Amino acid sequence: MTADPCFLGDNVSLDLALYQLRTFREVARLGSFTKAARSLGYAQSSVTSHIRSLESRLGMQLVQRLPHGVRLTPSGEIFQEYTQRIFHVVDEMASALNPSGEMEGRITIGASALLLETRMGALMHECRYRYPKVQVSLRQMPISRAYEAVRSGEVDVALVHGECTSGDSPAAGLTEEVLPDLEVVPVAAPSLVDAPDPAEALANVRVLAVDPDCASHQVLVAALREVYGIDAPVIEAGSMGGARELARAGYGIAMLPYESVGTAENGGGLTPLPGLPRVRLTVRALWAGRELARPAVSAVCDVATRVGREGRAKVSQPA
Repeated sequence: MTADPCFLGDNVSLDLALYQLRTFREVARLGSFTKAARSLGYAQSSVTSHIRSLESRLGMQLVQRLPHGVRLTPSGEIFQEYTQRIFHVVDEMASALNPSGEMEGRITIGASALLLETRMGALMHECRYRYPKVQVSLRQMPISRAYEAVRSGEVDVALVHGECTSGDSPAAGLTEEVLPDLEVVPVAAPSLVDAPDPAEALANVRVLAVDPDCASHQVLVAALREVYGIDAPVIEAGSMGGARELARAGYGIAMLPYESVGTAENGGGLTPLPGLPRVRLTVRALWAGRELARPAVSAVCDVATRVGREGRAKVSQPA
């Protein structure tokens, strides 16, 4: 889209340009003039000028400068909501005017750690193949921030597993779509699995949590206590890759997706532990209400569904 002026209202003197609104959107999303400038390809002085121009025309402060970044003022939060609506309309207009009917747009996806490192590679590949004009960017996001991130416009769609812990209802302005679920299994180094006395081998074991908001590691802690009488401490691994490396080193047990460690060929030096529970986690996509949903969001959700089904089909079900 070009940076033509966007005139808002006949009775108010608001002569705002789309490039200014786009700059404000990035500043609000990233919480930093420097990061927004880098994202947009502008000089930082240009970003500062755009925000000052907006504040001057509106006659109010939109962002509060902090020692390390910025945050929105109450007026800025209101302005952000309407800015998001404007860009939804602009995207809808671009789709309506697209003579080829080819899907296009720009989507930011926030994904929980397990999904980011399990299904997002295939999703990106599929999106690029099926919708080459849809630009998809990814961001790792804790499960507990899903609702907030979508409502604030930080991400267009959130893909999460398990239950959100924010206490909000998805009906409050958001649309929720259930995607193919994700089965996680307890895995460890073969030295732990094949030990003659499992209880002795697991005596000092740790539970490696990929996402602190995921309930699967809590299930594992309870099972270790019930089956082996072990009160295992929980260590945050930070990522699926980190949990995998620590588990390979014999440092602990991790709950990882079965589709990534379910067979000898793709286990990567890890083996599922017998006698401990597998957990099937619901996977959901969250985005702003359907009246504001862009076609590209629906397209990404369709691809996510397909990728999830194919991921589960690649491995045989455990006996």
